[in-house]
Amino acid sequence: MTLDITAVRDFRLELRSDPKLLQAVRKLVYCYVSCYGFSDEQCREIVLAVDEACANAIRHSYVGHPGGIIMLQLGVTRNSLEICLEDYGRTASQDKVCHRTPAPVDLEHMQPGGLGVQFIYQVFDEVRYTAGSDGGNNVRMRLRRPDIEEGE
Repeated sequence: MTLDITAVRDFRLELRSDPKLLQAVRKLVYCYVSCYGFSDEQCREIVLAVDEACANAIRHSYVGHPGGIIMLQLGVTRNSLEICLEDYGRTASQDKVCHRTPAPVDLEHMQPGGLGVQFIYQVFDEVRYTAGSDGGNNVRMRLRRPDIEEGE
């Protein structure tokens, strides 16, 4: 499966890096993904993962400044849901956005940070974080559609 969000783009939404706008994003994403056979639980997980990616852009890339731009693209192919999130702020360190092998959780010594990124990897079949060509970050996520049989 090659991740290529440019194949289909049903929505392309440009929003400011303002946390107040995330409620509208969550509603849009939920309505969109529910049209493609995902269960209510899967829809909620997808929404939470996209919300986490947006919140990370606001918190880390734009350091809470509400004037930055976030570009969200949603699309489906015959086999999968594809979501791309792009920002133009500070580029994330690759060690902060890499997939980690799940380890037993030690709540006593747990440190904040990075759990949302790992949740994104858990929800989607394929996730790719890259630096933008002019700075910033690209997060591309793909999830096989539930109404598609394996091997199609």
